[in-house]
Amino acid sequence: MRMKPKSQQPARCSHRESERGAALILSLLVSLVLVFLGMGLLLQTSLGLQAAGTDRWVTKALYAADAGAMMQIEMIQMGVVGAPGTFILEDDTSLPGLLKGQFSVTVSQFCETEPAQPMVGFQEGYLERHFYLRSEATRTIGGLAGVTRAAVQADVVASPFQEEAFEAVGECY
Repeated sequence: MRMKPKSQQPARCSHRESERGAALILSLLVSLVLVFLGMGLLLQTSLGLQAAGTDRWVTKALYAADAGAMMQIEMIQMGVVGAPGTFILEDDTSLPGLLKGQFSVTVSQFCETEPAQPMVGFQEGYLERHFYLRSEATRTIGGLAGVTRAAVQADVVASPFQEEAFEAVGECY
């Protein structure tokens, strides 16, 4: 009688039973962490670009306010001492969409800080005057006003003014 050989079945290790699928779960967790890190980096970059855009508009508003102060100083140097005013400064018209805007520039609080004084070393009738002014620029896009705003203040000494061409300006309080 002949005995049939027993079929040999591979012996399973009991310690491998508990590791089934662990590599898959671990790789999924690592992938999930990397996705969240990527999304965080993308968000950080997006916020940085928005902040840079805001800085650009604030700088443009500051330049517009400075232009208003320079215009008033130029008027003083030409001898035109008038009431403060408002003008519109248009941004570059070639810019597309929301990049284009306009600034409403107002020169306000224009006043004299000291009484007019005779100039030393000049002939009789010439005066030196001290002014204070504030120029404010506000950016407008479409119907939205005040999106960006900036202000410039200046103390100006102007001379020589002829006494007969003297235009009174209110005193600062």
